[in-house]
Amino acid sequence: MTDKLKTVCVGRFLIDMPEEAQLELRGARIDSFDIAGFNETLDEFEKRVADREEQLGATPDRRGGNKNLESVRAVETGNGLIGKIFIHSRTVTEGTQGNGLGGVEHYRDEGISTEALVHGQGISIDLFSKDRGVEWIEDLPRLVNQLAANPDNRIPAEPGFCMDRLYMRDPLSADQREQITMFAGLPSHPDVEFRFILAAGLKPDAQGLLARTGAADAKWSIMDLMRVTRLRGAPREIGGVTGEELVERVVEVNDARVHSFRWEVSGTEDDVLVPHLVFSMTTGVGQGKPVPSSLSDGAALGLRDKIISSIRLRPTQPVASTRVDAPAASG
Repeated sequence: MTDKLKTVCVGRFLIDMPEEAQLELRGARIDSFDIAGFNETLDEFEKRVADREEQLGATPDRRGGNKNLESVRAVETGNGLIGKIFIHSRTVTEGTQGNGLGGVEHYRDEGISTEALVHGQGISIDLFSKDRGVEWIEDLPRLVNQLAANPDNRIPAEPGFCMDRLYMRDPLSADQREQITMFAGLPSHPDVEFRFILAAGLKPDAQGLLARTGAADAKWSIMDLMRVTRLRGAPREIGGVTGEELVERVVEVNDARVHSFRWEVSGTEDDVLVPHLVFSMTTGVGQGKPVPSSLSDGAALGLRDKIISSIRLRPTQPVASTRVDAPAASG
């Protein structure tokens, strides 16, 4: 399985996976915007955009009127993306609350949904954020300008954040909390599953992986603990990033022998190059209940070590980032 490997870009990191691995990149999110890329023809895209604009325009606003769709902006970026940005579905929450001084004060919170539908190189990219503060409306045009379609998921040479069939060019800051998860499986070993999670800008946990596991183990019964054999448990540096590793063999209640492998980095709040990272590999995954691992201890450890030792930051050459305004088409 490790004779032939393919390199995958996940966020800002590279990882080498078996060539047969079937991969999915899900849950991409930057600056509170959910982001998804998918194959779509230009004709299909244009029809979908027109339908979406009609739908938003026909939706009553919060007062039952016709101002739900507040703004439509045409988009054409220097990266070859075209489409539209919609500002819609304003919400208002107001009332009174104590001010801590024995009195009350009035408050009013407004939110707005902002979404972009853009297209380039046969790839459509949707970005959406609900109830975003109205003062942050201009964040979306800036993000759209930083997007680049990447139909074949090639590894970019410039700095930025890889997602499925697209990437976001830098600059991005830690407080924009970029995140993504890779899921993978092996057709030749369907009981084996992989997960690689990246999330920047999060406050590190007070306890690391090993301390949390120790606290959880202390609550288990002796019979439960007898089912678990710890094969490894120690700090481990990979690709210049220090984390904690936990490797266990478990005999499930149905007597299936399975493996649980986990490497975790607590990360930092202020550095996108040192995010919260979790790589896990599990064997014995079945439909509804565990099944005996299709890999021996040695084979599972060897596969896991080959993959996890390949995790590294993607080397890049910095390039200048230019801003292209998205002019209002109507409003």
